[in-house]
Amino acid sequence: MSLPLPPDKPSARRVVRAARRARRAEATDERWRQYGEDLGLGMAHWLDGRPVPQLAAIYQALPTEPPTHGIRAALVALGVRLIVPELLPDKDLSWQDLTTGEDLGPEAIGSADLIVVPALAVATASGLRLGQGGGSYDRALTRKRTGTPTIAALFDDEVVDAVPSEPHDHQVDAVLTPSGGVAATRCNV
Repeated sequence: MSLPLPPDKPSARRVVRAARRARRAEATDERWRQYGEDLGLGMAHWLDGRPVPQLAAIYQALPTEPPTHGIRAALVALGVRLIVPELLPDKDLSWQDLTTGEDLGPEAIGSADLIVVPALAVATASGLRLGQGGGSYDRALTRKRTGTPTIAALFDDEVVDAVPSEPHDHQVDAVLTPSGGVAATRCNV
């Protein structure tokens, strides 16, 4: 069942953040690890039959966000090089090689063949994502190459019919959920 979201962004964010805090407080560490493993299985399923990306940009989960360790492991097992974001003082994102720690700068996301982003919720019909509110990923996604798949990792109840949006908000192509769901959005990648 989807979270009922209010029509304005600040209220919608509060609803999802409260649900995430409650979910984390209730989940054992083992259950939380399992969420991440399940997301990794979803990524492996999504990649099955597709060209393996050479470079993937992937977020590093905050304590209440869907854990990304399983997604990272699935990608690394296929030989994919990973870059992770670092928040800059102006709220833009710079990218670092996960293995070497080398700072690659804000433009590095433009070289990625796959982008995995955080979101608070995604509307499957439109692909619109509700982010944290700083605009960091909306800014970063302006640098991606046309056709590069962008996937959001979410908890199952964060896949919704609609999210409040503004013209600068970017869409995602698919969502991964711990239940193993891989839902294509607007462009059915």
